Amino acid sequence: MTDQTQQELLQEVKAELGITWDELAEEAGIEPRTLKSYRLPSTSKGFRGMDKFVLDAVKKLLPSKKRKKS
Repeated sequence: MTDQTQQELLQEVKAELGITWDELAEEAGIEPRTLKSYRLPSTSKGFRGMDKFVLDAVKKLLPSKKRKKS
């Protein structure tokens, strides 16, 4: 994840897997409401940055070829 925002990463993972936001939250072990705060733009008052362990859990959902590029 070079210059990719966490919002872009989450969009990419969702699109790659073809799943809903609620399914993504479940797969990554994140509460759906928390995932919503991760998806907000960084300029939003409700924005929440992902901890490293959450970021790793989300990245592990990507197919292995995609993970190697990040």
